Amino acid sequence: MAGALLLAACSSDDSSSPGTTAGDGGTTDGGSGEAWAVDTSDCPDDATAPIEGTVKLGTTMPLSGGAAAAAFAPVAEGLRKFVDNANANDLLPGYTIELIIEDDQYNANLTTPAVEKLIDSTGVNLFSGMIGTPNNQAVRDLMNEECYPQLFALTEAPLWGDVENYPWTMGELPPYNTETAVYVENIQSEFPDGVTAGVFHVNSEFGDAYQETFAEMAGDANIEIVEEQTIEAADSNPPTSQINAIAAEEPEVILAIPLGAQCPAFLSELANAKAANPGWEPRVYITSTCASTLLLALAGAAADGIYTIVTAQDANDPTLADDPAVSEFRTNLTDLGFLADGDFATAGVGWTTGELTLAVLQAAAASDEGLTRASIMTAARNLDHHFLLAREGVNFTTSGADDPYGLESMQVVQYDADSKTYTDVGDLVTKFEGMTEQP
Repeated sequence: MAGALLLAACSSDDSSSPGTTAGDGGTTDGGSGEAWAVDTSDCPDDATAPIEGTVKLGTTMPLSGGAAAAAFAPVAEGLRKFVDNANANDLLPGYTIELIIEDDQYNANLTTPAVEKLIDSTGVNLFSGMIGTPNNQAVRDLMNEECYPQLFALTEAPLWGDVENYPWTMGELPPYNTETAVYVENIQSEFPDGVTAGVFHVNSEFGDAYQETFAEMAGDANIEIVEEQTIEAADSNPPTSQINAIAAEEPEVILAIPLGAQCPAFLSELANAKAANPGWEPRVYITSTCASTLLLALAGAAADGIYTIVTAQDANDPTLADDPAVSEFRTNLTDLGFLADGDFATAGVGWTTGELTLAVLQAAAASDEGLTRASIMTAARNLDHHFLLAREGVNFTTSGADDPYGLESMQVVQYDADSKTYTDVGDLVTKFEGMTEQP
């Protein structure tokens, strides 16, 4: 699942401006002897063949198929707009980037034929920004056998850190288990003598990953899980019975892992349950997949006070309108035709994916090897880039197998329903940065 909605928007303190010189703030070794380099000994010859003229960038996203398509539509639009911007400003000199998005409807069974089409019929050079854990996993073996870069998977699954077995696959978002560990630490700081907890999660690999990590950490953190409820990924009904079951136990903390439109539905039902149980006011953590303030605004007052994490500021936040980076981002998008009342935060996920991909392509093109599929993968594994939509102190940094996860620093925030903005809770959490294995 794309953790989306956590890469909201930005404040930037460097010169990596996608409108002008994107990539200046990020560096890679580009394949020098000191950096990790992808092994091409078992690859087809075309993995090291020069790419000339047009770089064909492929991805799969849910362009149709219901709730998922609606939820992720701004991601696709943000990526398209970034590529248009990069080409218009000649940000990859000597090349034109051609973006081809195939619709897999957020259905992993459709991802493989979509990828095969992109490889066999379209002749793509790399993939970036594919949405969904099972979707990316469905083609991971194919990508690695054929030596195609599978970059910046929009899912927080820890799977994408397996550099030894899957060197051609990497993720973009903070791993689920790291995000969960941040919540657990925050819970411990608030309830040092122990606490009861309820868990509500979507019944999928995405939801299970959070739940399993939370359950593993709960014992050492003196957290007693008193109730757990699930919802199917395609279920659009209000989770009334599930929330009532959690409310019956009156846990002091709730960890919620809904999906898309289930986020405001969960919060609305929780508000109803609290009203029916006077005095019960649990501390609610809702995962970064629900962190778009436009999504939370759908729940109105029911979303007030929830806690989540972000790696960026919120591009939908009106108080950030004068922030130079937020202003530049919003101006770039609207100049390229994005609706002024659109979800800039979620579009920022696609924009950031495009920016990171461009930084990799720039570094690969500047390497001794020149632009090839292999040099692209090597550059991606040796990246240090402060993207436009990053908070101060957050970089996307990788170092081969020693640091396979690009985003490991995050900020706990609390949502205010009246202002539709976040307030930081404590300092930026950086303790997981650079770890080979996450919690």
